[in-house]
Amino acid sequence: MRPLGKKQLRLLLGMGSPAMLLLTPIGRLEASLLKRELIAKTKGGAHRITPAGMRQLADAYEAGHLDRFMRKAV
Repeated sequence: MRPLGKKQLRLLLGMGSPAMLLLTPIGRLEASLLKRELIAKTKGGAHRITPAGMRQLADAYEAGHLDRFMRKAV
């Protein structure tokens, strides 16, 4: 599987909690995450992060790929 791009990582980070839902229409970015099964459609039509998406997010965090999206603690 190809590595996730910057926009894909940013969207997954925003959906990092299973309690978060994506309510916007599906575009190319969201469709790419659906195809990889990193997000899934709920019964109500919203989208949520999957366990595979959480694992991908954790791997990116450990590799330091999410540092550019987060503020440094002071």
